Amino acid sequence: MLFVELLVPKGMFDEWERRVLAGRLTARRLLSPGDATTPAADPGVMDLFDSLSHVVVREEDVWIAGGNLLDGSQDPWYVVNVIVGLWGKEMSEHLISRITAELAEAEGRPEPRAVVNVISLPEGGYGLRGRVRRSSDFLALIEEAKTGSAAHVPDGMVVDPVCGATVPLEEAVILERDGQTYGFCCTHCRGHFVRESSAAGAS
Repeated sequence: MLFVELLVPKGMFDEWERRVLAGRLTARRLLSPGDATTPAADPGVMDLFDSLSHVVVREEDVWIAGGNLLDGSQDPWYVVNVIVGLWGKEMSEHLISRITAELAEAEGRPEPRAVVNVISLPEGGYGLRGRVRRSSDFLALIEEAKTGSAAHVPDGMVVDPVCGATVPLEEAVILERDGQTYGFCCTHCRGHFVRESSAAGAS
């Protein structure tokens, strides 16, 4: 689902510090809302996302920024490349915000010197277990992974019935159907819900 590559200048962090930084960039942390009160998503879905995500930290021997050669004696610089299996456009703002917040917290200052690149793969450009996986395949995996968390949903939030994500009502993609109102995290989940419920109604 996510491949996170953190690049840092050589000698800027020791191995333990690099491990800590990697731990801050896991799917479970990045896909959370970033506060302690709002559940991120269904626990089973978060387990699935974690199982399909990877984080690597690489030290670069030569790094020039602003015309200066960087080394371990200077304030940290970061470049984070996040390859999103699908839905990069929908996830980019959230990922950039969460990655920057995690690096800021690690560093202890509000604005780390970080460049974050969210790279989206095209539909059909992601392979898993020897075959191409499309958005519909992932949505089916997500539905299978859901455990139906009983966590309290704060006021003003809705739970996406497809992926279990907790979304602010004003940001949700809304569907009115059969006298009920549903809120989704993105148009992909809404479309999947409509297709599946229509197929179930036809059978």
